[in-house]
Amino acid sequence: MNTEKTAKKTRARIVAIFAVLALLVAACGSSTEEEASTATEATNAPEPTAEVMEDESMEEGAMEEGAMEDAMMGAFGPGCSAVPADGEGSFAGMADDPAGTAASNNPALSTLVTAVVEADLVDTLNSDGPFTIFAPANPAFEAIPEDILGAVLADKDLLTSVLTYHVIAGESLSADDLAGNTYTTVEGGEITLAANGEGVNDASVICSNVPVANGTVHIIDSVLLPQVAVDAIATLTGESAMEEGAMEEGAMEDETAMLGASGPACGAVPADGEGSFAGMADDPAGTAASNNPLLSTLVTAVVEADLVDTLNSDGPFTIFAPVNDAFAAIPEDDLNAVLADKDLLTSVLTNHVLAGESLSADELILAETVTTVNGGELSIEVNGGEFTVNGVNAICIDVPTANATVHIIDGVLLP
Repeated sequence: MNTEKTAKKTRARIVAIFAVLALLVAACGSSTEEEASTATEATNAPEPTAEVMEDESMEEGAMEEGAMEDAMMGAFGPGCSAVPADGEGSFAGMADDPAGTAASNNPALSTLVTAVVEADLVDTLNSDGPFTIFAPANPAFEAIPEDILGAVLADKDLLTSVLTYHVIAGESLSADDLAGNTYTTVEGGEITLAANGEGVNDASVICSNVPVANGTVHIIDSVLLPQVAVDAIATLTGESAMEEGAMEEGAMEDETAMLGASGPACGAVPADGEGSFAGMADDPAGTAASNNPLLSTLVTAVVEADLVDTLNSDGPFTIFAPVNDAFAAIPEDDLNAVLADKDLLTSVLTNHVLAGESLSADELILAETVTTVNGGELSIEVNGGEFTVNGVNAICIDVPTANATVHIIDGVLLP
């Protein structure tokens, strides 16, 4: 096995390491809970009351586009939709807190926070700074090989090395500042940013320019590994161990495993089983969606509208599938009203479907405008390298199913 392949396989396994750290920390008992108290203190804040929500500048609970931009405080990217709209975990709430505390209030970063607590780095990240931090989102931590997990947990220095490789000290850098440049991290290794600022090493930046009181955070879709960690893990586990276990990053990036799908949210698709790319490719769209945890709310709506059999028919179809967060962004009363009106629900869902063609992203871009099953028209554009449908970002494109091509999107397309 050559060095590059070994490094890629090692990266795959460490990407998965931290997903169970939360369970391990909880099992350590009250002493670990006391260590974590600084990072998690703010998470017990009560939910905002109905009166408070009514006082905010939102018409019937739906934030206007301009107000949303203000609330995001300059943050942008497909992963930003996972950040709470209000409270201490919102963009405004995190802007008031130093990085360690801010991360603990953001549910998209809960697994990272657990790892930071385990490495005793909370106080460091809460110090004056300034810092630039690349924060892996929860989906980056999955598919844990037990041998690698045990090796890292037994070596605090190794865990610290991995985490500090995600931090630039002394500067609070925006995506524009970072674009196309190389920086030395706290760990001592170098990281290189893509020319557009939307990638760092092999990871995609899915929510850029998140403000915290002592720096700027950029949420990424995978864990960054310094060379020292790659070498150490290879030494600790041996090459044979690196060849075993769950699907590795190299395989996930391989065209066979991804089956042509691409985009920042593709990393949240299960690595194997019926909900994986290979698994979904064997099933018609209705069944495939039911096996994908990203689409559970959409599946509920499809069942409610009695459209499962339709989506499982011969097709072919092109389907724009909103992720769970897209539905969560709709005010609860409005969502319930749509679910209660079968005709309206059917109209909304069929506005996400093209019948008679299974179109790739490239084919859609060439078409520019397409007509949906309910008769509506969708505009396809490429903005800043991002594929959009009526202005909604496609975050995992060209997902194959047996009777359709699915493009996972981060918003609901309303007719």
